[in-house]
Amino acid sequence: MGNDGGSIPTRRELVKSPTRRKTTSELRSQSSQNATYHWSFCPLSKTPLKSPVVSDSHGRLFNKDAVIEWLITPEKFGDGEEVMKVSGVKGLKDIVDVKFEAGEEKDRDDEVVNGGIMNGNVNSGRKEVWVCPITRKELGPGTHSVYLIPCGHAFAEAAVKEIKEETCLVCSEKFDKEDGVVKINPTEDKDIESLKKRRERLAASGLSHSLKKGSSKKRKNKDKEREEKDGDKRKEKSNGESKEKKPKPSTVSDIASKVLGDVEERAKRRKMEMSDNVKSLFTNDKDPNGKKPKDGDFMTRGFTMPVKGGR
Repeated sequence: MGNDGGSIPTRRELVKSPTRRKTTSELRSQSSQNATYHWSFCPLSKTPLKSPVVSDSHGRLFNKDAVIEWLITPEKFGDGEEVMKVSGVKGLKDIVDVKFEAGEEKDRDDEVVNGGIMNGNVNSGRKEVWVCPITRKELGPGTHSVYLIPCGHAFAEAAVKEIKEETCLVCSEKFDKEDGVVKINPTEDKDIESLKKRRERLAASGLSHSLKKGSSKKRKNKDKEREEKDGDKRKEKSNGESKEKKPKPSTVSDIASKVLGDVEERAKRRKMEMSDNVKSLFTNDKDPNGKKPKDGDFMTRGFTMPVKGGR
């Protein structure tokens, strides 16, 4: 072996060691990176999050313009179908406008810049700073955050738990603590399971993620039955009319005679509409005395017809 331009493999390259399990710190670091990414970038357009921002029933954040563009022209997004299939977004009723309160530069967390860092580039994440209007704490991967439905205002989860009355602290709009509070970018299993149960309850009640009435199966079945009944009535009506008014079979001779009659009628009408000057240009086969005129009309005057058998 060797001296042929090739490489000599070592034992480390030939014998593969068993896959090493990731340590707790590595798993925690990976989870933190994933959470930072979801708080910084839109998973549909892969661009930094920027107001206006919307959320689906899973608590994920999207740029609103990207979602609207995907609903109109989904073919423009490469993996858009795969990303939105999990969300179950089929219309604007399946998303909620999340209203974040913009903070100042001093409210920014030094550990997580702009809510996210990509490849060591500080300016790659979102530029806006989102804070809780009650605790003034930055909303991001390091804070458990929620938003209310239907108003869409975002708060720190700790602040919402302290609310005794079911009214928003910003706009005073009422909300349901069971189905009107949605966790933003949940990472814990209990939060994910809670959102799953919420989706099941809303589906059973015929409501969408925004707590608006959706198109239930019963309503679709009723509309389908109504359309089928209307279609059967139209068919019966058309069959009855066809039985009452059966056209008589027309032969070729009848059609030909009708066409000739129409042609003769148009010719008579045209002659009647002619003036005397125009009629004088034409002659009949015979004059009033019963004799043929020497010359024809102005079209054949001056010409003679050849005799049969001669030139």
